Amino acid sequence: MNNRPDLESRLRAYLSSGARTQPPSGMEERIARRVVGRRYSWTFQLMAAAAVLVLAIGLGIGSSKVRQWAAAVKPSPSASAIVSPSASASPSVTPSPEVTYPLLPPSTIKMINASAGWAAGSTTDRILRTTDGGSHWNDVTPRGARLGTWTTVFLDADNAWLASSLQPGSPTNDFSVEIYRTSDGGRNWSRVGMFVAGWGFPGAIDFVDRQHGWLLMKQDGSLQTPGADMMAVYGTADGGASWKKLSETDTSGLPDHLPQACSKTQLVFLNATTGWIQGGCGAGGGYFLYVTRDGGGNWTAVALRVPQLGTTSCDCSIESLRFWDKQHGALVLNGAYQDARGYAQNFLYTTTDGGRSWQLGPLLPTNAFSVFFLDATHGWTLNAKANTLLFTGDGGQHWSTAGTIPSNSNGVVTDFQFVSAQVGWTFGADSRGLPILKTVDGGQTWTTQLAP
Repeated sequence: MNNRPDLESRLRAYLSSGARTQPPSGMEERIARRVVGRRYSWTFQLMAAAAVLVLAIGLGIGSSKVRQWAAAVKPSPSASAIVSPSASASPSVTPSPEVTYPLLPPSTIKMINASAGWAAGSTTDRILRTTDGGSHWNDVTPRGARLGTWTTVFLDADNAWLASSLQPGSPTNDFSVEIYRTSDGGRNWSRVGMFVAGWGFPGAIDFVDRQHGWLLMKQDGSLQTPGADMMAVYGTADGGASWKKLSETDTSGLPDHLPQACSKTQLVFLNATTGWIQGGCGAGGGYFLYVTRDGGGNWTAVALRVPQLGTTSCDCSIESLRFWDKQHGALVLNGAYQDARGYAQNFLYTTTDGGRSWQLGPLLPTNAFSVFFLDATHGWTLNAKANTLLFTGDGGQHWSTAGTIPSNSNGVVTDFQFVSAQVGWTFGADSRGLPILKTVDGGQTWTTQLAP
């Protein structure tokens, strides 16, 4: 019974992760293992099973419905303003179940600076851009781009790419991936390339400059065996015009190979040669963190110094891997172990040498599963149970409450990020869509810029 707070916060964290990405293989087993397997009463087991069912139905049926809405609402040929400045301090709570909202999860937001930024709702096949700090968000969705599973990456204020696939869920055997690119902030898009992967769909995409990019292709989870996550890494050196398979998972166990076991959730490259794949293994299998030093051909497991009370067989995962310059970055090890109250213990790691080594840092606050660091000292984390934003000014050694992000639902806030110690954005929690919220006082108060 004393594990109930951790049960709720973990479920909310999983829902948040599901809102940002395609559900990883074996997700149901991982939730059941983390929640049900820890001596909960039959009541809480039922609650956990219900949460998994709701998430699965939401991602499956919701994706299908929204594609129908997206096909009915054609984007205009040129960028058109869809939002005017708003002075509201919190998302609207007026029910509107019929609304076709611009952004639904999975979603991404990338603010380049205090003025320019992007937002995308992959389920709704929509891309928005701002040049005035979010006072107006313009619809820059590429007209004529194939609808389907959209995966986007935003390099800077002008350059962006999207990968479109009919999979998963298509009744056809069309596994082609179409690549679209803009170099003028979304005013014009062109289909620069297409390739046929043979299986799978785009799970993540990343570019480090205008030429070098990578695409992580994942197989539909329903086709995989429990505990496996088949994927392949493709790369381009000409801005997306042509792609080459660089590596794929296998069961050989050989050095420099990616294993099929464990869930892979994100692809993060630092430069043209060095990148990481993060994820988790579950069932006491530890975390998943592999690095490449040759542009994606060969991969090596990264060994982290696990906290003293944890073990290398922890039921844990890697989250929030991000670099803010060429040498400095951070990541979070979630679920290193449980304390006496049943709360998961999550730890911050940092690097000062471009990821060649990672130093174990302080314990994160309770119910905090992700971080965003602006630099080596200024960072934020979120209490996933209360949607309370916490701030550190000393690299994570101490945290203080910055404020609460408004919400009119039981959802979890996602993708919070800052461009200075005072100015930041987030996707709020709303049952009808993803409102974009902005703060200019470090998270104390929030203004709704885009609301359902």
